[in-house]
Amino acid sequence: MDPADAAVMRALALYVAEHYASDLRMPDLASHVHVSVRTLQNLFHSHCGEPPLKALRRFRLHQLNSLVLDRPWTPLRELYRLCGLTGSVADRDFFLEIYGLTIREHQEGARLKSTPVPSPSALTEFPKGELRHMLKAAA
Repeated sequence: MDPADAAVMRALALYVAEHYASDLRMPDLASHVHVSVRTLQNLFHSHCGEPPLKALRRFRLHQLNSLVLDRPWTPLRELYRLCGLTGSVADRDFFLEIYGLTIREHQEGARLKSTPVPSPSALTEFPKGELRHMLKAAA
């Protein structure tokens, strides 16, 4: 990867890790790293294999997963809000795709301490994985 592109992706990963709970839009992300929206989309597709907003949702859902484990008795709507999510059908479906169980099942399991911590399946990892690791490291 071009060093300039790597610097853009690192700066973006740090920004997302700091501001994921706020309302982030493509123009905001692009302007933060001083590139156009189209350039940002192209960078994400070449680097991660998915659109930036899907990667952002994936990061937010990973944060939600951690919050549920830490605070299983907190209402889900509050946990969604803390992660910058709305609890939409898309959020719930993507959580199910990543972890193999619904967020409600995950919360119940965390409450009972009887289910193992879900981990993303190999099929839902970033194809090239680097951004996910950058986002995780920045968190």
